[in-house]
Amino acid sequence: MINYENGLFEKNKYFANQFRNSPFIQFIQSEQMAESSTRELLLDCVQVLSNYFQKVVMLRNVFCDDSQFMNITIEHLQEELGHNLLLHKDRNERPPVWDPILEATCSWFAWKMFTLNDEQKTLLIHLVLETSANIFFPIAKTALCKYRRIQYLQIHDIDEKHEQMGKELLVKDISPEKLERLFLVQQQGWDILNATCNRILSLTADNHPPLSN
Repeated sequence: MINYENGLFEKNKYFANQFRNSPFIQFIQSEQMAESSTRELLLDCVQVLSNYFQKVVMLRNVFCDDSQFMNITIEHLQEELGHNLLLHKDRNERPPVWDPILEATCSWFAWKMFTLNDEQKTLLIHLVLETSANIFFPIAKTALCKYRRIQYLQIHDIDEKHEQMGKELLVKDISPEKLERLFLVQQQGWDILNATCNRILSLTADNHPPLSN
């Protein structure tokens, strides 16, 4: 049974609620989505994050050293593999946008797969990336798919499951030092995730496309 007394998951609810009420999520639900060029530009930006997420789950699997986490990394990789290619197809295979800030924030998550331990990677992927995905995808599906079918948005029905993966391992043999480090990774992860989404909002809201890759 997961021990919630350490506050890690309660803190995550706080971050998730902030994200749910963020300008980025509000934008996706706004009337601006009625403009096809705005929807296309939004997905062109999301493609960058989706491409990096594939690298994240692959790198996490490759560099997993702890047998306790191996089954989770394999299962997660198998269920996520190739989703970015579906988005590429949905976008009629347009090149993704090139923006240095978006590139930098998205690549941060991939870089952390080289520097964090398996517990910290699990937190970053499941409590930050998958938790935010579990908020984003249902809202984006409702907002965008009423205009046309987007397979990428319709296949993410298991993000709630992905959000829960590995939670019991995060609080196993917890120590104050370990918890302090997990809190730091949690805060940094949400900060970078919000910076990423704020940049997508900035690039998309005024419908001024950046350069393509």
